[in-house]
Amino acid sequence: MPQYPINIMKGLQKHSHKDREKIIKEIIPLIKKKFGKKLIALAAQASFVRNEDFDYSDLELIAFVRERPRGKNWTMGKIRNGLLVELIWATNDSYIKTVKEPNPDWFLSGSDKLLPLINKPFINRLNNYKVKNLKNKCYRQIIHYFGDLQESTAKVLNAIKKKNKLGIPLLLFDMCRYMLIILSFLNQEPYTTFAKSVEEAQKFKKKPPHFNDLLQIVIEGEYQNFNKLQKIVEQVFTEFEDIFDELGFDLYYDNIDPNKPMKRRV
Repeated sequence: MPQYPINIMKGLQKHSHKDREKIIKEIIPLIKKKFGKKLIALAAQASFVRNEDFDYSDLELIAFVRERPRGKNWTMGKIRNGLLVELIWATNDSYIKTVKEPNPDWFLSGSDKLLPLINKPFINRLNNYKVKNLKNKCYRQIIHYFGDLQESTAKVLNAIKKKNKLGIPLLLFDMCRYMLIILSFLNQEPYTTFAKSVEEAQKFKKKPPHFNDLLQIVIEGEYQNFNKLQKIVEQVFTEFEDIFDELGFDLYYDNIDPNKPMKRRV
């Protein structure tokens, strides 16, 4: 085994939940000073709220303001003593649009829960927000992502054909990422975190019958068995197509004339 020198990382330091609580108390008056009367509410989010913040977790805060300033950055990220402290500011409408309503990032953002720090009633209303026509909105996102799934699957099959041992891991992980995204929308359930997406996807009711077999290949690192991998990739992609056919998705075209409109439907 090669010997590596022990280095002390400056940009990554261990912090406890209590450490983050202290930083929140310190930063609240600074946030009030920055936004003044424009500040409506303040909340913590992500791992801190779930009490799942570990040694190297960052601290994410979101400030709700009355209106969006033009031409200004809406985020702050500063590393202090090896802890990344992120502050995002949003309006009520922008938060609902980019977090609560199904959009390309909803597969992760949709599970967001806020811990009130200022104006608890306002934050609780956002936490209790219910999406109308959730199924149709999620299905539209499947159509949005299907081209990425098709392309990433094609790259995996090409790498298998070329016996590209160095390229296959990254290409396979990319393909699985798009499959996980689509499964979130298919089941209308966002993941708690991306790190938990594999575990949570395995429990979904709607998924290709052999999807868990594909995940097992990835988890156990058996993707260098190209014959086995090709069969399972082709099988799972076909099963995705079967699911979409049953749902009435129109994903393919015989006509490639760019002068004619796209007619994808759910």
